[in-house]
Amino acid sequence: MKPLVSWFKALTVAGKAGVIIAAFVGLSVVSAATQSPNNQPSTTKPAPSSGSSMPSKPLITTKTVTETKPVPFTSSTVQDGTIAQGTSSITTKGADGIETLTYQDTYTDGKLTDHKLVSDEVTTKPVAQVTTVGTYVAPASTTPTCTNGTYVNSAGNTVCSPEQSSTQPAGATAQCVDGSYSFSQSRSGTCSHHGGVATWLN
Repeated sequence: MKPLVSWFKALTVAGKAGVIIAAFVGLSVVSAATQSPNNQPSTTKPAPSSGSSMPSKPLITTKTVTETKPVPFTSSTVQDGTIAQGTSSITTKGADGIETLTYQDTYTDGKLTDHKLVSDEVTTKPVAQVTTVGTYVAPASTTPTCTNGTYVNSAGNTVCSPEQSSTQPAGATAQCVDGSYSFSQSRSGTCSHHGGVATWLN
């Protein structure tokens, strides 16, 4: 029995030694495999890049902008023969129009790089102002001013009586011999009480 136990122990010791030896031999093989031919540690170089990096494209945006500005109205004058001369009035009040301008703005990476006019139109037309000026002049009165009274002639018209005047009065038709002026509308009987007609005036 003892010889068998001794043999088992010897086998166990031999087995352990074999494992140690095998491990040592394997480590040597691995170490040798990692050495370069010149016994220098090997290094793994990264593979070269297959392509170069491309620059990013700029961000371009557009925006529509609308502006307005006034269009001044014009003025004109018209004459009206039914309104007294020297008077005037605004018969149509003027009003400015509106001009609308539309732009397209371009931004590159948030900065304005272009300001382009797209359209320009008058969206509200101006209203012209009109001033009316009167031109009517009343005719001068043809009725004489009678300083010596009046009488009614045979035709039924009221006529100024003959009068004395240093100048020829308006409406006189004849000057009598005594220097007075007659306003008679017919030649019959003119200046009959003033010495007769000295001069016919019309």
